[in-house]
Amino acid sequence: MAAEPPISLAALRGAVRGSYGLDVETLSFLPQGTAPAYRAEGSSGRWFLKLLPDTPSGHDLRRRVQAERPLLRALRETGVLTRVPRPIPTNFGSDLAEVDGYGLALYGWIDGTSLGADWAAALPEIVPLLGRLHAGTLELLGRVQEWPVPPEDFALPFEVGLLGDLARLRTSTVGDRAGVVALRDLLLPHEATLRRVLAQARTFQGLARAQPRRFVVCHTDAHGGNVMRGAAGGLWLIDWETARPAPPEHDLWMLHPHLPELPPAYEEAVGAPAVPDPDLLGFYLTRRVLEDLAVDVGMILHENIRPEQDEANLAVLERYVLPDLLRVEQHVAEVRGALRLR
Repeated sequence: MAAEPPISLAALRGAVRGSYGLDVETLSFLPQGTAPAYRAEGSSGRWFLKLLPDTPSGHDLRRRVQAERPLLRALRETGVLTRVPRPIPTNFGSDLAEVDGYGLALYGWIDGTSLGADWAAALPEIVPLLGRLHAGTLELLGRVQEWPVPPEDFALPFEVGLLGDLARLRTSTVGDRAGVVALRDLLLPHEATLRRVLAQARTFQGLARAQPRRFVVCHTDAHGGNVMRGAAGGLWLIDWETARPAPPEHDLWMLHPHLPELPPAYEEAVGAPAVPDPDLLGFYLTRRVLEDLAVDVGMILHENIRPEQDEANLAVLERYVLPDLLRVEQHVAEVRGALRLR
């Protein structure tokens, strides 16, 4: 969830016209993603416009967006997956345009809606898409030189920063800005759980690194917000900014409540038997929730400058991330039980 940036919409329209040759009449803010985005509409069509801010996280996102584009082209050209976003280059052949300190990435509009709460019901369709992606690894490796995220190394790169942010919150006072105080009151009551999950993640990390792993191309983030139902009925897989070579479990961990019944559909699509490793699934379950937590905490403590930015991050933490943190140990146990049954 993103807050609308303080940018002139007239300047944004002008940048689209100057860099892409497209006349945009209306811009509608789309708050659902992690980066500010707009639906741009004009006489010649509709487009999806993403803004990349001039911040440390924005710079990282800019690099990942630029690396995403060759992968999207490769997915389409090889036919591995064709219902993926269509990036539009500028008239000068660049991946991005610039406007008022923001990078600007333009994509063709996808006429559809995110699955959201309907994600679980659509899993019989999503699982074969992941299988086709994993099965297409060799074709994609021959065409993509740089990945949005480097190949998996089972690191916990957020750990030091997250622990430092916890220490910072413990010294927070009423003199801090309202967003920081609200974050302290929201997070610190769950510090013991956070540290316990972090210890679990370290244990799973050691197990993940203890033996060689087979890598495939993974999307890594195929949740309900990143899968769309197109107007014609087919599913589109969007937001490839965290794609990377990794074990298949990097995509399969999200399926954990449904592991007993869904692997046959995956195995048929990938063309080989699949037995997910419960330790790898545990690693991804614990790392992901900690990573999500670290992102929103870091935004509030180190990047946000406006109250509405803090409110957006706090809403994500309260509605999604903290509930996931409080349930993740149960989910790890459920994964082990499901795989034993299978």
